[in-house]
Amino acid sequence: MVFPSRGCITCKTRRIKCDSVHPLCSRCQKAGRDCVWDQNEEAGLLFKDENAFAQGKPRRPWKSKAQEVSGPEAEVVDSAVFPVSSSIPAEDKALQFWLNNYVFRDDEVPEFAREYNHYSIACRDIAQHDSSLRLIISALSHAVFGRVMQLDESIEEAEKLFARSIDTVQRETLRLSQSNIDELLLTTMLMADYKDVTDKCYARPNQDEVSLLNLDVTGSQIWKNTCHYDRATDLMRQRQQNKWTPNLFLDRAVRRRLIRVCILRGISVPEWLRDGVKFGEQGPVLILDSIMVRVAALRERSLCLFLPKSARFSTQPHPGDLAAEARSLDAALESWSAALPEDWKFTTRSGSTPDPTFDVPIHVYATYGHAAIWCRYYATRLIVNSIRNRALSVMAQCSSQMLSVASEQDTCLGNMASLGTDLCRSIPIFFTSVTTEGNPTAARGTATNDDIICVNQEIIPKLATLLAWPLILAINTDNIPEFQKQWLENKLKSVANALGDAILETVTEQNELKF
Repeated sequence: MVFPSRGCITCKTRRIKCDSVHPLCSRCQKAGRDCVWDQNEEAGLLFKDENAFAQGKPRRPWKSKAQEVSGPEAEVVDSAVFPVSSSIPAEDKALQFWLNNYVFRDDEVPEFAREYNHYSIACRDIAQHDSSLRLIISALSHAVFGRVMQLDESIEEAEKLFARSIDTVQRETLRLSQSNIDELLLTTMLMADYKDVTDKCYARPNQDEVSLLNLDVTGSQIWKNTCHYDRATDLMRQRQQNKWTPNLFLDRAVRRRLIRVCILRGISVPEWLRDGVKFGEQGPVLILDSIMVRVAALRERSLCLFLPKSARFSTQPHPGDLAAEARSLDAALESWSAALPEDWKFTTRSGSTPDPTFDVPIHVYATYGHAAIWCRYYATRLIVNSIRNRALSVMAQCSSQMLSVASEQDTCLGNMASLGTDLCRSIPIFFTSVTTEGNPTAARGTATNDDIICVNQEIIPKLATLLAWPLILAINTDNIPEFQKQWLENKLKSVANALGDAILETVTEQNELKF
């Protein structure tokens, strides 16, 4: 008989030590991975039958990690290696630039913070040479390379490749099936990224032409190319309706982005997409996920608060109901942060920064992924308190309620000042380099007490992707202290420049969203 070591299959596959805690070991919990156990070990049995080779059967062929498939289903891909393929020619500088600067390796962020582009190269390697996925990856890499490096020929090549990808994806969609839905889902989301990079700023309307009745508080002109997000939502819906085997890793990454887009656009999350449990979310991420779904619904219902009193109708939500829902959500968010496990919490350190406008301690987190989730938490609470304060302001227009809401408005403003401070303290870690005993190391999200944290002016593009959404929310939120808002606007400009993102530049310059 063979006596195996204790431990989950996930840790064994990754060749790391497991503490054998059932049903979710500490390493999987911390990294946000699915903790998979052998059936015998779950039952407490410490022995197994001899392996196939010992029984006289031929050995299985060796497979590299790049070929391995993790998870209970063969269709669920979660590459455990740095996502740069040997099939990519070394002379393709644009693609290498995109991979090195925009795509996280497994060891850089935990699963719960990964973007969908993390899974694009594994799918690209098995896609046809002329597939829409290969075309859009090439188009996107040329677009970001051309904008950052200011190379017109690369931008022109991106436009040609994108046009070809549009034609190709339309043909592939006619043959939608279990076998190609992952490629099409990734293609669609990367097309949205491409449009973010390449779309030109729209002309700002003349202030004389803007009335209270046509204020674009959701930035519909900015998000005019939302068809790709809508198409991605439809693809996920079809996967569910057809009962095709889900790719939980990819589906989670796409769904997280779609929820954040819903909040920006001021629309509710579709009902079938709301339950994170169906997509394998768990722990603190699941709890925050469910709250953000509620926030999207509140933002949609609160848009009526921007209308003048004469334009409001009896069918629209009452400001008192909106204030009560915002109050409930703020309490839920506060409870979420208070109940986090120890390894999710941060420490506060002093740092060395060249920015004279920022002279406060810095929050340091276990990983960049944890820092990103905390930044989303701060930004989400900011807009919840902003909506709450706006609803109370509308109620205060009635003289009989003016005094009754004044105290709660003061609470909202105090919350927003505190949240703005915490967000400002969390941003610098994404701009840092860490020095240990005089030796500079790569920027990272952790630091020991012996490390010297130096805050830089520039940010790596893939770290910038983690900051874009919370910064958009923060700078478009009313009533945060002006000096915080200006500092956050400068950081969003740095993020937009690092990403070469035209849409972010528009948001920064025109500042027309309202929360």
